[in-house]
Amino acid sequence: MRTAIIDGVYEIMKKNKNSYFLTGDLGYNTLEKIEKDFGNRFINIGVAEQNMIGIASGLALTGKKVFCYSIIPFLTMRCFEQIRNDICYHDLDVTLLGSGSGLTYGILGSTHFALEDLAILRPLPNMTIFSPADEIDAQLGVRASKNFHHPLYIRIDLREKAKIHKHLYDFKFGKGVVIQKGKDIAVFVNGTLIDEVIKATQIVKDQLKLTTTIVDIHTIKPIDKDAIINEAKDKKIVFIVEEHGKIGGLGSAVSEIVSEFCPETKVVRIGTEDKFIKIVGTRTFLRKQLGLDTKGIVKRILEFF
Repeated sequence: MRTAIIDGVYEIMKKNKNSYFLTGDLGYNTLEKIEKDFGNRFINIGVAEQNMIGIASGLALTGKKVFCYSIIPFLTMRCFEQIRNDICYHDLDVTLLGSGSGLTYGILGSTHFALEDLAILRPLPNMTIFSPADEIDAQLGVRASKNFHHPLYIRIDLREKAKIHKHLYDFKFGKGVVIQKGKDIAVFVNGTLIDEVIKATQIVKDQLKLTTTIVDIHTIKPIDKDAIINEAKDKKIVFIVEEHGKIGGLGSAVSEIVSEFCPETKVVRIGTEDKFIKIVGTRTFLRKQLGLDTKGIVKRILEFF
């Protein structure tokens, strides 16, 4: 997925001579082509991410389109004040490319997990948040960013060749996509966890004969309120699954809408708990430990039937 996004950015920079790419001393074996072909518009700021946001804002204030790249904790948590006051307050054309969503960097431990980024950025005015499920989502989202001139955060998964969508579709920021239709349950999800959800709902169908609608909420902000209401209004229960903390992310965003417009529908959030994760390991191992793999999602759904 990261390759698809960087390739898309490359195409934008190839056509738009007014675009710049900034990195916080990261992106090796990923950004070399951009650096080689657009060297005068590629700036390695070094390990100075807050300065990177300030420089990006200055460039954007002069009419430049700017991309900033780093891993998510360094890009969002370290730089929150600069993102808020420099980028969002001035509604600037800066795209934040955050690498390593959720538990991607599992072997590096809690300091490198990205489980609070949505909660941090979602309240910021003017910010759009995009979390692609696969390479098609990623390609379409970056393509849409070409003519998007406001703060944008792209939550990048390092998984390559993830295949959720079978074909290109009419992509728009803020518009959810129905992955499969069912009549008994609705699941709202984003990112590569959709793959686990698809497998989990098939098991639920085999065991209980219950069918599930799955909606890819690739844009957490602005969120597709109409899609959520449409799928939740005739369901007794809906689930939100995310590789993020339960507080402040997709689960919170969907819950706010369902509680207001579909108060009779029960909402169950499946994500990480309100505590630091002090185990390390591969992403597969961590998902299993935290109940975010197929088996864990099935277990959680079956608790309500």
